[in-house]
Amino acid sequence: MNQGYSVDRIWELTNIDKWFLNKLQNIVRLDKTLANFTASDVPASMLRSAKQLGFSDRQIATAISSNELSVRRLRTDAGIIPFVKQIDTVAAEFPAFTNYLYMTYNAVEHDVTFEDKGVMVLGSGVYRIGSSVEFDWCAVRAIRTLRGRGVKTVMVNYNPETVSTDYDEADRLYFENINLERILDIYEAETSSGVVIAMGGQTPNNIALPLHRQNVKILGTSPEMIDTAENRYKFSRMLDQINVDQPLWKELTSFDEAGEFCEKVGYPVLVRPSYVLSGAAMNVVYSPDDLSNYLGQATAVSREHPVVISKYIEDAKEIEMDAIAVNGKMVMHVVSEHVENAGVHSGDATLILPPQDLDPETIRKIEVATAKIGQALDVTGCYNIQFIAKDNEIKVIECNLRASRSMPFVSKVMEVDLIEMATNAMLGFPVEAYPESPIPKTGYVGIKVPQFSFSRLSGADPILGVEMASTGEVACFGKDKYEAYIKALVSTGFTLPKKNILLSIGSFKEKQEMLPAVKRLRALGYNLFATAGTADFMSEHGVPVKYLETLEDDNDSQKSEYSLNQHLANNLIDLYINLPSKNRYRRPASYVSKGYRTRRMAVDFSVPLITNVKCAKLFVEALARHKDFEIEAVDYKDSNRTVTLPGLVNIQALIPGISTAASKDFENISKTSISSGFTMIGAMATGIPKGVEDKASLAIATTNSRNHAHCDYFLTQNANVDNANDCLKETAALFISFAPIAGRAVANVAEAAKHFSSWPAGSPIVTDAKGTDLASILLLASLHNRPVHITGVSSADDMALIMMSKDKELQVTCDIEVYSLFLTREETGSKHLPTKAEQDAFWSSLHVFDCFTIGSLPYRLAAEKGTPLAHAGIEETLPLLVDAVNKGRLTMADVIAKLYTNPRKIFSLPEQKDSYVEIETDRACVLTSTSGPFAGKALSGTVHRVVLHGQTAYLDGAWYTSGAEGQDVSSVAQAITKAVEKVAHPAAISTSSVIHSPRLGPSPDAALGTPIRATEARRNSVQLEAAPAHIPQAVQAVQEMPSSIARIINNSPFSHRHILSSKQFDRNELHALFSLAHEMRTQVERNGSIDLLRGKVMCSMFYEPSTRTSCSFAAAMARLGGSVVSADGSSSSVVKGETLADTVRTLGCYGDLIVLRHPNPGSAATAAKFSKVPVINAGDGVGEHPTQAFLDVYTIREELGTVNGLTITLVGDLKNGRTVHSLVKLLAYYHVTLNFVSPPSLRMPESVKAELSQAGVVVNEYTDLNDVIAESDVVYVTRVQKERFSDLEEYERVKSAYVINNKMMSKAKTQMIVMHPLPRVSEIEPEVDFDQRAAYFRQMRYGLYVRMALLALVLGKSF
Repeated sequence: MNQGYSVDRIWELTNIDKWFLNKLQNIVRLDKTLANFTASDVPASMLRSAKQLGFSDRQIATAISSNELSVRRLRTDAGIIPFVKQIDTVAAEFPAFTNYLYMTYNAVEHDVTFEDKGVMVLGSGVYRIGSSVEFDWCAVRAIRTLRGRGVKTVMVNYNPETVSTDYDEADRLYFENINLERILDIYEAETSSGVVIAMGGQTPNNIALPLHRQNVKILGTSPEMIDTAENRYKFSRMLDQINVDQPLWKELTSFDEAGEFCEKVGYPVLVRPSYVLSGAAMNVVYSPDDLSNYLGQATAVSREHPVVISKYIEDAKEIEMDAIAVNGKMVMHVVSEHVENAGVHSGDATLILPPQDLDPETIRKIEVATAKIGQALDVTGCYNIQFIAKDNEIKVIECNLRASRSMPFVSKVMEVDLIEMATNAMLGFPVEAYPESPIPKTGYVGIKVPQFSFSRLSGADPILGVEMASTGEVACFGKDKYEAYIKALVSTGFTLPKKNILLSIGSFKEKQEMLPAVKRLRALGYNLFATAGTADFMSEHGVPVKYLETLEDDNDSQKSEYSLNQHLANNLIDLYINLPSKNRYRRPASYVSKGYRTRRMAVDFSVPLITNVKCAKLFVEALARHKDFEIEAVDYKDSNRTVTLPGLVNIQALIPGISTAASKDFENISKTSISSGFTMIGAMATGIPKGVEDKASLAIATTNSRNHAHCDYFLTQNANVDNANDCLKETAALFISFAPIAGRAVANVAEAAKHFSSWPAGSPIVTDAKGTDLASILLLASLHNRPVHITGVSSADDMALIMMSKDKELQVTCDIEVYSLFLTREETGSKHLPTKAEQDAFWSSLHVFDCFTIGSLPYRLAAEKGTPLAHAGIEETLPLLVDAVNKGRLTMADVIAKLYTNPRKIFSLPEQKDSYVEIETDRACVLTSTSGPFAGKALSGTVHRVVLHGQTAYLDGAWYTSGAEGQDVSSVAQAITKAVEKVAHPAAISTSSVIHSPRLGPSPDAALGTPIRATEARRNSVQLEAAPAHIPQAVQAVQEMPSSIARIINNSPFSHRHILSSKQFDRNELHALFSLAHEMRTQVERNGSIDLLRGKVMCSMFYEPSTRTSCSFAAAMARLGGSVVSADGSSSSVVKGETLADTVRTLGCYGDLIVLRHPNPGSAATAAKFSKVPVINAGDGVGEHPTQAFLDVYTIREELGTVNGLTITLVGDLKNGRTVHSLVKLLAYYHVTLNFVSPPSLRMPESVKAELSQAGVVVNEYTDLNDVIAESDVVYVTRVQKERFSDLEEYERVKSAYVINNKMMSKAKTQMIVMHPLPRVSEIEPEVDFDQRAAYFRQMRYGLYVRMALLALVLGKSF
């Protein structure tokens, strides 16, 4: 259409429906119409039409020769803003209230109101290689953490495949592009409290700095620090300053330069175009021929398209570091190890956690370096660093100030949610430093392996390299790295070999390295096949292999028994280990090699393939060690909050048929118990028709339980009038029942007294006595001086009696049946339950009860309903208690004390080694229809896994026990020889406090959302100044106040020197100034000021008007803690005729330093002769302005990363511009090209050009800016200064010779900057201010930091 094709003609060529073509034609027509306008005359109606047709601000800017932010300002001033609409998911049949939002200009009102001021979280967008579900996990965890804190959330993402775009994950969900325009629209519409950009991968990070420059509140690490980490020049300088090593690298702009650098550092080298991300188009080259081949195919090397070449270190280990910091202090870090050597992209690497083969010294150095980098970048939130290590020397590859691909894996393995920690840090909530991880206790290993899709990528070479190729990942756990690795491989669809393995190993070194593994395969009974060179090597070393031949073309004459191709094609090979000689075959020219063809055949015929020597060795060892897989306690982790409890004990489990021959009650109840979290039960002595009362009934009970117990158990003896003298030694306790389920009860206390006399003193007595019987039992216990346990307390009076007995230090303990805490007589009508008032008394005096139990109460209630169930009450016990914990009525400490600690003390039960229960406390549990009065009730708390004696007994609805696992511990129970100690019970928790983020401003009210319990606040808080004991001392040292400022100042090259000319200082001295300026920037952003110059006085004397320079010096001195005395030529004694020398002598008596501006060239040098304190030249007529030159060079470094290699164009009055006179003298220290653009009458002075020529600087002179704007990296514009002209006509003629506007900027590079020392008149139009490339106001901010550094260096005060 742009070329004049009509709709009909395009339809004839394509058959695209004309309806769509006409719509496209409308867009094309409007685009052409827009090109006839500029930003100054484009009608508002046309802007609105363009937005309604879908034009972005950037597209409109391109059409009208403007910039994106100028267009944004135009349309917002015209009231053209998008409206927020809901996606109608009910086809207009009902009002839509779904949380699916989008923005459109084709509307007249919003569908929602904006009152939440929520925090925005930016997602990762589309799934692609390099950015996939791992970043979505991070975004979701951030959202859930914020919502858990009561903070309203706004999710922005446009990928419906993600969990983050589920309607119920965030309070607001926008299906929108993640770009500058749309994020600003949403931010302004929602009046958001801040934006979290660190969770969505690189896409949000790319717009961090533009958002920051538009006054968007970015939560966490400063976007300027993000830019420092991502700009290779800035990051490299920072590493040098903090003494952290890095591989040698250089950005090069010609073939010759590239070759020279490679020869200097030595091959191999890593080469990539400078504009790529995620390893795209990267390659390792090993020779000059490889370099020429790569550069010839990949890119045209030039100043516009440079390449970055780094020294590639062979046989080095790559190590991943994920860390969390708060205000630069590291509070969590996790080191992961790559299986493959460096050279494999981190996204394709096999990751091991915790590291298995790293030297402790290497880990220590990595920890120290990570802490230094976090402090230097003032990180708040998450960051990831990739290191390489060789011979215990480490080097940094890259640092990402955002969530990494490995953080979900690390969080799940460590069971420490790094994203939760990072989110809390970014919002200013308390963060617990180094929370406890289960890894040191359990000793398991996690491994993450990549998932590839080579079978779907026709022609792709399936080998690993520096360019990322994986499309997913799988993580598994094991007792060691071998078990975890083989599980993970199998999980990716990798088939373990059964019989035949093919070997093709390229290099001699790798043949030697693989030899032990190949011998191991042979010992395991595999048939080994190999290609020519590999077969010869293995045969020479005593390993029998069968040789297979590879031919270039199909050859029918080749015998099938020797044909590698036919073996692969006929699926005769179970595993192909192919190790290329060098990883140089990623370029297209390699696709003709035999190795490539066989690898490709393996993929196409679904033959498992391994192409990395380290992975091959690990796989062989794993294959040898692990043939069978058992379900382990750590086989998977999920995002539910999991709490691990010790194996719980139900001390009163009713088993109706315990003494009935062939009864299945014991087996069924023990099976239900293990699935409900109970690893041990105490079988109640009562039963139907009778309990365990004599040897005959004990024998039946033993038969019913032996080999039918799914959990451990102990038996008790039921007391009656006939067995007072018949103690069954095989039981663990005596049960005196006054109200048994069936059979005869103890008639009176006199009968009970006989048992107190005859029952062994060291064995417990349990009773269900109530009322007066309870009082008598307590008296008997006191008289016999023995402990007694009261079970099933069900009245407030009985509880009060027990409490009084405990106060008198009687040896009495008690339990309460769980049903009594959650059901009342009023609700059910059952007389077995407490009243509501009694239940309230139980809850308020919960500390009285030593244990929880299930008891006979659930069975009795079921019997009242006519459906007695043997296992009644077991399934719902733990969910009821966990739900109470979640609601703040209990704590987990209560549950552990009353179902584990105290039962073991009271009954002297043996320890169950390696037995525990995993409970997902926030996972919904809907009780089944067999759950009696709680059937169908939704609770929060589900038993996920139960482990008994080191083996998984139950996992998510599946039993893994046969009945033979349970052990009878009755005879192991030891006598209780002393009174049971009182157990401390944690106090109840207040649920009224809400923690508000200090980073979001003052709290609007106390009802932001879901309250945070005080215990959670304590759990998440930390005194950050106290470093955890397990962090190396060196790490703790770097977490102190940085010493870099003191080190620079103490070695100051500027100390007590006059600052008169930019020529005074060499490049190294400038770098010291710039290094300190960076530190000052960090201190100002973190603390606002730094008291380096407290007590110092700066005298400011300006003979000419000044805003920026005078205010900048004054602000710098104030932020350094000093004070300022100001004077000027119009109000001082100068008007009376005082000389400059006398003025300087006078000011030197009052201050420690003088900042001077004077209209006469050389005046600063004159003043220095008479001053006893340092003089700083703030401009001497048309002479010099050195401090402006300092900040100008610093600005270029900060904006573009480097000064070297740039083309810098100076425009305007170069004759009288003292700023450019000083600037070019500093630029002479760098490898730059200078373009001077000016009218003939305002050219750069010959003396200045002579100095540049002597320094070897390339200088070009022009009169037309259009000639050089396209090639310029920096355009430095100066004002034509009216005060320098004696002829006003000449001034009027040249004052507007050059004007920078959007039309001019449309011809410039996208990565360039426009600078100006200011003030301006008309040389830069205001519309350019909104261009991201307009750096002149940022230039003023940089000036503050430079002048702070200069003052500190001159006055020379350190910490």
